[in-house]
Amino acid sequence: PRLVSIIHQQLNLPEAESSLIENDSSPLLFSGRQRAFIKVQDGCRYRCTYCIVTLARGEESSRSINDIIDEINILSSQNIKEVVLTGVHLGGYGAGLNSNLAALVKEVLKSTDMQRIRMGSLEPWELHDDFWHLFEDNRVMPHLHLPLQSGANSVLRRMARRCKTEDFAQLLKQARDVNPLFNITTDIIVGFPGETDMEWQQGLSFIEQCNFGHIHIFAFSPREGTKAAILPDPISRDIKRQRSEELHQLAARMKRRNLEKMLEQQTTVLFEGNQQLNPDASITWSGYTPNFQRVKVTTQRNDLCNQVLGVKLEQSLFNDELSGQLIGKSI
Repeated sequence: PRLVSIIHQQLNLPEAESSLIENDSSPLLFSGRQRAFIKVQDGCRYRCTYCIVTLARGEESSRSINDIIDEINILSSQNIKEVVLTGVHLGGYGAGLNSNLAALVKEVLKSTDMQRIRMGSLEPWELHDDFWHLFEDNRVMPHLHLPLQSGANSVLRRMARRCKTEDFAQLLKQARDVNPLFNITTDIIVGFPGETDMEWQQGLSFIEQCNFGHIHIFAFSPREGTKAAILPDPISRDIKRQRSEELHQLAARMKRRNLEKMLEQQTTVLFEGNQQLNPDASITWSGYTPNFQRVKVTTQRNDLCNQVLGVKLEQSLFNDELSGQLIGKSI
């Protein structure tokens, strides 16, 4: 799942091999970590023209809610502070179980004391109005990865995506009505077959309106067996490289704007085990806010690992991180 990949990259975690649900229901855990990835679903029913996942992963299947709850309670007893619910098609959770993702999250809130609940990548067409009520509980993190893939409706049609840009924009409004600092990240495919200069510029304009917190950028690469692999009018490597660079620059500007909006705000940070000992004997710790922004704090304390603490955000650093000062006790 894309969000898992992004979190792995940002946390510098090793990649782990996925296992089929029926063969392995154990959480994805790393020694000394504060976060666990729990795969609750496998398979995908959709047929995006560029994607090989449907062929590779097969029919959808979901783990039972009781099984997931039991696992999360075990993780809580092991002092894990955050779980990330993941799946190949997470929004399809509940297929065959007469359930859905919202029902799962509600049960996790009701039947566990897990401090932080995060969701993996979700297809935008599966988020109904009642979904956003989940985020009224501050244990559900205001951060979602919603793959857009293109900012031009004509390209989205060729991709067989089920969400128009105007519908996507409405989802962003709903998210930011819940929390103005709601962090939406996305995927964009650059150089999809037939993508004209006009479509590209139209897409860039829409992407900027979305004000994404992070963009995972992919230059189109055909996958054998997919419809997109035989579409006419392929885009040259040079044009894909040029468009990728243009999008990277836009993504960096949006990231900077989003970080600056958080300055002077008070939030909570889940601190991790990686720390830096400074010449004056102070320690610089790092961790993540609810909306998944990395924060550094310098203090004399040596006990921040795996604590969720209040922080006032004071500075945006050059490497897309924030720095701040502790303001509260462990919560």
